[in-house]
Amino acid sequence: MAKPPHGDDWAVRSLRAAIDSSGLGTKLYARQILVRPPSTIYRWLAGSRPIPKCVREHLTGEWRILDAPPMATTTDKEVTDG
Repeated sequence: MAKPPHGDDWAVRSLRAAIDSSGLGTKLYARQILVRPPSTIYRWLAGSRPIPKCVREHLTGEWRILDAPPMATTTDKEVTDG
């Protein structure tokens, strides 16, 4: 049987390790951490699909979530006028 095209990818091993160390299991990790359908994660783990760059960055710790934009604030005048 032929080897999956992405089976030897370091990211596959790293993703498996991240899932195992989280204690969540594949389905919950997919939904809560990666915000992806579990079937996608199973494809990545099987090596049949490449793991996208943004997930690779997350696995290496280079994933940066930007700070939320500043919230609009109201002035005292706006509060009393409205």
